[in-house]
Order: sequence, then structure tokens, then C-alpha cells
Amino acid sequence: MAYRVVVADDESEFSEWLCLLLDKSKDFEVVGQAHYGGDAIYLIVSTKPDVVIADIHMPEPDGLEVTRYVHQHLPDIKVILISAYKEPIYERLAREEGTVALIPKSKLSLDALLQALQEEAQP
Repeated sequence: MAYRVVVADDESEFSEWLCLLLDKSKDFEVVGQAHYGGDAIYLIVSTKPDVVIADIHMPEPDGLEVTRYVHQHLPDIKVILISAYKEPIYERLAREEGTVALIPKSKLSLDALLQALQEEAQP
């Protein structure tokens, strides 16, 4: 069974690349793509994906706020945040919001996503 995914990133080229990467994998199925946090929340509520992959820095609201919304209203959905920034505070903030992982965009791969989801699933 493939993870159903919503991708939320305001960088169009990166978002398109990520969706193509995910769609080529047997492990993931993209069910929605958004460039703004508000659009992401709408897609999350309407499609009820298994996983949300969101940029920590995107407009209206940002990835941390999207994560907070998901955990308050749809707690069974897993959130993985991605970021071009490497400051340690982002890792701490992501963990505090209950994300599965914060993955640097420079290290984003199918293996990194699957590893984060598998580690989260372990008791």
C-alpha cells in the first residue's frame, strides 16, 4: 500500500520535482499539491492523506502552523517538514509540533522519507 501524500511548498520547481519523484515510487501517491499553507490545509482536510510533506517556510500559514493544525484536527496524519535552512532551532520547533522529521531539502530522497516514516512507526 502506498502512502497518500499532500505536498506543500511555495517553490514551484522544487514542488514539481518532489511530486514527480514521489509519483515514480511505488511507496507514494501524490493526492494534492499546494504552494500556500492555507491551500495545503484545504487539501489535507478534503483528501485526508496519510502524510503531509511541507516546507517549514511557506506563506500563509507556514509549515509549523500547518503541522499544528493537522495535529489538532487530524492527528492520524503524519507530517514531515522540509527546509533549505539548517539552523538547529528549526529541528527543535519541528519536534515540538510533533512532526515525524525535519529533512533538509539538500538531503531529501525517497529513502529519507521512508526511513523517517518507518522510524516514527516503531514503538
